[in-house]
Amino acid sequence: DEALHVYWSKRTTRTPIAKLCKAADTPLRWAIIGGSTSAATQTLVALAGEVSTRKGVRKASRGKERQEVQTTLSQWIDVTKSAPASYDLALGCLAAAHVLGSLGGVLSPMLGWKLLDVLAETARHAASWNLGADAEPEHLVAVQMLAGELPLTLAYLFSEMAPLERGARPASDLVANSILELLNGEGLPRAAQLPVLRPLVACWTRCRAISKAFKPAAMEKKAQRQYRCLVRQSLRWTAPDGMPLFSGDGGEAWPKDFLRAALLLGGTAKDTASARRLLGKKVAGGSSSEGKASDASYDCEWSCLTVMRSGWSPYDAVVAVDYSTPQMRLEVWAGKRRMFGGAVGAESRIDGEPLRPTGKWEQSCWFTDKDVDYLELALPLQNGARLERQILLARREGFLLMADHLQNVETATLEHAVQIPLGAGLLFCGEGETRDALLVDGEPLARILPLALPEWRIDPRMGELSYSGGEVRLVQRASGRSMACPLLVDLRRDRTASQSTWRQLTVAEDLQIQPADVAVSYRIQSGDDQWVYYRSQGPRGNRTFMGQNTSSECMIARFKSPSGEIDELLEIEG
Repeated sequence: DEALHVYWSKRTTRTPIAKLCKAADTPLRWAIIGGSTSAATQTLVALAGEVSTRKGVRKASRGKERQEVQTTLSQWIDVTKSAPASYDLALGCLAAAHVLGSLGGVLSPMLGWKLLDVLAETARHAASWNLGADAEPEHLVAVQMLAGELPLTLAYLFSEMAPLERGARPASDLVANSILELLNGEGLPRAAQLPVLRPLVACWTRCRAISKAFKPAAMEKKAQRQYRCLVRQSLRWTAPDGMPLFSGDGGEAWPKDFLRAALLLGGTAKDTASARRLLGKKVAGGSSSEGKASDASYDCEWSCLTVMRSGWSPYDAVVAVDYSTPQMRLEVWAGKRRMFGGAVGAESRIDGEPLRPTGKWEQSCWFTDKDVDYLELALPLQNGARLERQILLARREGFLLMADHLQNVETATLEHAVQIPLGAGLLFCGEGETRDALLVDGEPLARILPLALPEWRIDPRMGELSYSGGEVRLVQRASGRSMACPLLVDLRRDRTASQSTWRQLTVAEDLQIQPADVAVSYRIQSGDDQWVYYRSQGPRGNRTFMGQNTSSECMIARFKSPSGEIDELLEIEG
């Protein structure tokens, strides 16, 4: 006891990690995985927040408060003895380390030493774990915290202890190698790890702060570059309300101190400008001048993830796509409102027989410019059939086009249905005489047009657009070798009160009208704006529609009336 008293009284206390991160109280509150922390761990995290300031340390050093701290730590040590390796254990260990760094001299000597011993042993055992990139996302975060962040934290806080200080280098290397292994080279993980993107950013941000302040833990430059890319991707995958995309209603908006720490430690001037436009100056901070923002849209075939953005304003349109599994996930925002969000269901039938996927989505095309973001995917089905899906965000025109193309090897009766979950709180209001519908929340926000169906409900043969169980459902039927099922969502609320209409156009080749399983074309009008969409359903040919001539596979354009001229938004030559 006497030796330990001398040690605690003589040692130089390190700058708290909360201060390194410029956190409001404790950076351990950043991006906590909901539902994965026990009451004991939550108490420890709260305690770490209380003692992150000098005032909190003084308060916790007094009589009753001091005894409560010791009781809390003693109980946590007892629980930890039988605790499995988990995210809860990792967060508890880090909280205990932060508390020990601030209150080591206040605790009874044996309790402080016992706690330090438990933390050091846990870090030592965790160093041998190697779960790989295919591990459960939550377990990956736990490994980063236990095998990387924990030994870094102990080495920084107790650098005078040689065994702990020697752990800094391997821990820093583990974190650096993990950043390089788990990310695609431009800061994005695989789709399976997207749900824990923020917790990973939180862990690596704390590690980056330690490595910057503690020379033995300096992070290698390749990992630093990847961390900078990670900060940018984290912004791209942020919804207009500040929560992560695909988090539904269970996410958490960026804490101000977390975002600013990430931007300070890894962001560029462009990233700061992007964050300020998306989340506001009060959250993102940065200089008063508004510089050029980073590119908003991004696609990665390795990650099976695509995000389309018409800009960085929270009122701009956002379309996020996760095509890592046959049941694609889609999230659509416009006007700071979630329009769609969730798993997109699809049911395909040939002559009444259902078709199951025989593989995964394969990317056929990705294109982005000032006018559009465009993604095309293909999914193999049974019996040689194939489902192709086009997703286009017209950035300036303000509409989303999602078109499924069911293709078969021979002529048959084709049926296809697609279900898209509607955003919470939105109402689907179908028109009385026509097949289009409004999405309403107190006022009309968007309009949906099923382009391949007749506009007037009096003709029921080809299918229907409806709403059931929280999902918008499009059903279509046709005979042939292929069938197009396009949906156009007009995301501009200022056009919802205007007249809208659409027509299936005649497509001709060598003066012969072509059937719909050879090529399709549609003309769409919303208010004063008009567009035209053409898609070849098989081999390309030199064809005409509405006075236009093309040999391309696909064309989407703005139509100028009455001149009949078009401004191409997208052309795919094939």
